[in-house]
This record gives sequence, C-alpha cells and structure tokens, in this order.
Amino acid sequence: MSITTLEFLGFFAAVAVLNYVLPRVARPYFLLIASYAYFCYTPENRALVPVLLGATVVTWAAGLAIGKSKNRAVRVIFLLLAIFTAAGILLFYKYWDLFDLGLVNLAGLFGQRVEPYSFDLVAPLGLSYFTFAALSYTIDVFKRRCKVEYNILHYAMFVSFFPALITGPIERYPHLRPQIEKSRRFSYSRSAGGAFRMAWGYMKKMVIADNLAVYVSLVYGDYAHMSGPNLAAATLLFALQLYMDFSGCCDIVLGAARILGYDLIENFQSPFGATSFADFWRRWHISMTGWFRDYVYFSLGGSRCGAVRHLFNILVVFLVSGLWHGADWRYLMWGLACGVISVAAVLTRRPRGVIARYNPLYRIDGVRRWVQRGIVYLLFCVTMVFFASALYNADPYAVYGGLARGWAGLPDAWAQVTGLLADCGLDGRLPAMLTCGTVIVLAVESSGRNVAQWIRKQNFVLRWTLYYAMGAAVLFFAVFGQSAFIYQNY
Repeated sequence: MSITTLEFLGFFAAVAVLNYVLPRVARPYFLLIASYAYFCYTPENRALVPVLLGATVVTWAAGLAIGKSKNRAVRVIFLLLAIFTAAGILLFYKYWDLFDLGLVNLAGLFGQRVEPYSFDLVAPLGLSYFTFAALSYTIDVFKRRCKVEYNILHYAMFVSFFPALITGPIERYPHLRPQIEKSRRFSYSRSAGGAFRMAWGYMKKMVIADNLAVYVSLVYGDYAHMSGPNLAAATLLFALQLYMDFSGCCDIVLGAARILGYDLIENFQSPFGATSFADFWRRWHISMTGWFRDYVYFSLGGSRCGAVRHLFNILVVFLVSGLWHGADWRYLMWGLACGVISVAAVLTRRPRGVIARYNPLYRIDGVRRWVQRGIVYLLFCVTMVFFASALYNADPYAVYGGLARGWAGLPDAWAQVTGLLADCGLDGRLPAMLTCGTVIVLAVESSGRNVAQWIRKQNFVLRWTLYYAMGAAVLFFAVFGQSAFIYQNY
C-alpha cells in the first residue's frame, strides 16, 4: 500500500479516528495491530511476518537479559545474540545474492564450477529501518543509555510503527518510549499541523520529484547515447529529485505520526544550505547518519584517536553507509566517494582556511556562503552519479566519460537540454512551475525551519494562498501512477 494512494489515505483516516475513540491506555496496542495490518497488506509481506516478529522478540528478550544481568560476560553474549540476529536478517535478505556470487567467483578461481543458488528472496517492508531500530534499543540498554522495556507489546509497537516502517526515520526507543507510555489527547492544532505537513510532502514528491524523475530516468536509462549537457543536467537534477522524493516522504510520515500523537525524529535540516561537506551530512538523512555516528564511528574510536585512525574511521562509516543501501558495487563506490571527499576535507582544512582568508569572494559573508553552498552541492552531485547509476542500472564510469562530449557552446548545450525536456513532456508552463516550486520549497525550509509551525504563524491571506497553491499544484501537475519512493527500496 503506497502512501501516495487514496487507499492509504482511507486506511490512515480510519486508524486516526479509531485511535482517538479508544481509551488512551489501549491506543499503543491498537496501533500495533494497525502496523501489522499495514505490513501484511502486500501479499509478499504476509509470509515475512515471522521475520519482523523474530527480530522483535529476540532483541526484546536480549535487552531484558542485558538489563537484568550484572555479569558483563552474560551481557555481552546477549548483545551479540541481538546483533547477530538483526544483522543476520539484514545480511541474508539484502546481501545473499552478492555473497552467493562471491562464492561462485571464488570457486572459479580454483577451477571449480559452482552453480549460484537463489532463494528468490523478497526483502520485508522496512527491513533496514526496523532492524536498525531494534539494534539501537539493545545497544542502548547495554550501554545504560536506555531503561529496559518490560512490556513487549509497547516495544513491538516501537519496532513496527507503520509510518516509520515505510522509509524511516530510524527511531530511537528513548525518544519514542514516553510517547508510547502516555498517549496524547486529541489536539486540533497538532492534527492541522500534521495534515499540512502531509500535504507539503505530497506536493514535493508528486509534483516536483516525480516530474524531475521523468527526465532523469530517460537520460540515465539511455546514458550511452546522451550528450554531455543532458548527462550534466540530469546529474544536477537528480540530487534535487532525491531530496524532494525522500524528504517529501519523511514529511508525509512525520505529519501522519503527528496526527496520531507522536513526534518522530526530523530527518532533514536544509541540507542544500550546508557550507561544508561535513555540515551537509549533519543535515541529510539525519537518523541514518546519526545511527552510524553513534554505533559505528564512536565504537571505532571516532576522532579520539590518532590522525590516521580517525580518517580510517570516517572512511569505514561511509563504506558501511554505501552497503546499507544495497548489495550493489555502485552503492559501495558512492560511499567510498563520499568518504574520500570527507577525508580530503579533513586533510585540507588548514590550507583551505588560508585560501579563504585571502579569497576576495569570501570577504562578503553572503557571497562566501553561496559559493560554499554551490561547491558542496556540486561535490554531492559528483558522488550521486554512482547512486543514480545503481538506481537506473547505468554504468557510472560511462556516465562520467559522457559528461565531456557534445559541448559546442552554451547556447547549443541549452538547446540540447530543452529539446529533450520537450520530448519528455516537460515543456510549456511546467518547467517554470517546477523552478518556482523548488525555489519556494528550499526558501520555506531554509535554516531547518519547521514548515508546519511556520505556516501556522503566517497571516490568514498568506496561509490560505499557500494551501490553495499546493492543492492546485497537485491537481494540475502531479504525476499519478508513479508512486514508489526511492528510499522505499532500502
């Protein structure tokens, strides 16, 4: 059940109404039932309910044992049990084919012929999200950062909460626990803010992201025959497409959770306003980068070690982040590219500071910020060639090579891009609407602003003008029938 369908809106409306009709003590249990109903809606997921149940029960029981035991060896054993269970499920469903291919190739090196064995696996809905949420609870209990949860149904609701199960954010139990234990009363203000946040997300996803996807998918789908200007434009636009798609989904999810009485972790804070690559990753997919920072980077020693070890830790985190996205060498190369740029940023911090001091463009704060933002955006786009290639099954090195061909001057390059846009149906008033829509979204969300709170503070005229503008944009410009979110695959 895609969250951009009327089917989902009907399901969610029924859940929201029943949630507030029931006594407050019963609401977490009802939402647990609703979450499993959502999970089971797709026939492929019904057979995978034991996977979700298994991850829930094992990590809850391990957390219980860790919390009750004072023997460190016992605590470590149960922590490893939880890690091996959750990580084993993740590795099996996402990486079995890659592991199997590696075994086949290894056998071939020794002259042995081994046939690959396929399980025809279908990854459960929200696999990466519920396994990471469950793992964070067990690790936090082990490190005494979280109290033990004795009510398994409350914990199960945390692991399977259906808004966060779709594409995150990756929640932490200390953040969600108080909200589960004490459900909020119905609030018109909260619900209105949540509804606007959902509408804002639908507009970003269905109007901006899905229209950009038409052009980007055409270019990357036929990259071998595309000119450099079109490959460059598609690469620059893909970064915007991904942001509007993923952050739009998070807006829908956070808005839905808010209507139900829950505040989830914010996942984006104006990433394109970042003035350094490190700052960008503090603003992009915050729940994932925060998870890897707290449970991988700090566990390796973080920056509290030698300089070489520190740089190695940064590289490992980005490589693991690349693998998290899927069993594809292009995701791994994307993570490596981000890691190399991050390491280079650390190594060149002092020389860049000296250059910035004498750079005439940097003497005006506004100019300096925009130049730095432009550089960060371009660096991000360069790495995203690997990501887009994995998504659209392209050869990233062929894309990089193709960027240099077909440049015969800016007028000709512009004509090539606009000609292909017209072939895609992105002509007439649509490009102007997409440009204005993108500028408005980025401006309203600047400085990490909470859009729902911001709009409710505006005067009546501006507020309702924006409401009607969003509704009209969805009705006249939305791409219907292209409902899958990019991060739904991860």
